Amino acid sequence: MARRTYRHRLQDLIDNPAIAARDKSFAESLLGYYERKGSLTSGRVGWVKTLEERYSPANVAANAEKGATMLERLNAVCERTEESSWARGFINSLQGQIMGGRELSHKQLEMLGKIESEHNDEAMTARQTFVADYKTNKDSMRDDMIVCANYYRPSGYFRALSEKIIEDNDFIPTLSEFNKMTKNKYAIKVLAEHKAEPKYAVGSYVLPRAGNYAVKQACGGKPCIVVAVNASPIVTAAKGAKIYKLLPIGKAETFYAEERAIMKARKVK
Repeated sequence: MARRTYRHRLQDLIDNPAIAARDKSFAESLLGYYERKGSLTSGRVGWVKTLEERYSPANVAANAEKGATMLERLNAVCERTEESSWARGFINSLQGQIMGGRELSHKQLEMLGKIESEHNDEAMTARQTFVADYKTNKDSMRDDMIVCANYYRPSGYFRALSEKIIEDNDFIPTLSEFNKMTKNKYAIKVLAEHKAEPKYAVGSYVLPRAGNYAVKQACGGKPCIVVAVNASPIVTAAKGAKIYKLLPIGKAETFYAEERAIMKARKVK
């Protein structure tokens, strides 16, 4: 039989389904130290023994019995959360904490109550209704999501969700994801600008506003004709952020400018 090293003992702790997230992270750091150094300091050895005792079958069983009421509560709400959601991970960490014999803090109990309220019967019905509505109104609702995803993706916010929305035509967000992406104060401004009637129609002539040197340089001192409206994703949550594609008179290359950077050209020779 192969000799059991601290690598095996720590890996057993990490793989223990009852271990709390914080203790699992600590065990992973101990294992990383052991694999770098080939041994553990006496203090770290003591922590391995502490964790092994904390998550021994006897203690886990005793803690499960002691915290049976709370575990039942946690298990009930856990089943209602999305598998990869933050709420599921938080509930799992609380389950591990109870199995490890530690009580929940006041803040943890407050957060648990909030998660329960977000996953009660009424909330679950709302989620199911949302999925049906999304499938029925997919074009318009997905268009809103895409506009917001294009706005957020360069900033780093909602990056993973933004990529799913843009790249997967069959992806259906959760109600929470849809609300967070499209109903915050920035998204509301972006969607309003995207849907607003354009000030300058395709084929009309425009000039740069005073102070917009980049647009003035691109125009080359000449009026520009509007080639396309909403020609590129909005990147600024501000009034006049709609993007136009412009072609300077007498030039062959187009460029892009925000609505607030241009004005109507009164006379064009």
